[in-house]
Amino acid sequence: MNSRLRALVLALLLGGASAYADDYGADSGDDAKTKTQLAAEAAMARGNWAAAAPLLEAHIAGHFDDDEAVAELGHVYARLGDTDMALLTLNSALWMNPRSLEANLYLGELYVSQKDRAHALERLAALDRICIFGCGEYRRLKKAIAAMGASAK
Repeated sequence: MNSRLRALVLALLLGGASAYADDYGADSGDDAKTKTQLAAEAAMARGNWAAAAPLLEAHIAGHFDDDEAVAELGHVYARLGDTDMALLTLNSALWMNPRSLEANLYLGELYVSQKDRAHALERLAALDRICIFGCGEYRRLKKAIAAMGASAK
């Protein structure tokens, strides 16, 4: 894990992201969406995961209570193939907000990619409890689990 990621993880775990923000810069203000976050979302929409990661890291450094951004960062790590950071980050997002649709979906998708049916089904059950009348995240994960087939563990 490089030093920048290590700093982010420590900031998230210790709740003191201000030191990280000082080193790497973060947007100021409490706008609905920061410029950095918007740039990260644009990079993700283009599938440019490598560009999205440092943007989300910078946003979270200044907004370490933004569980949605933490979940998005976990998704980006998963897309980059960094399973350890993805698991750590997505579990941090769930710790922050157990009812997070994004964190439950992305963690479930990560388990699907690992062919871990049991844990994917746990995330599906969580989404079922959260989405009283159903939601896109539940349907998306259910479809991914079904596509996994019976060969998963």
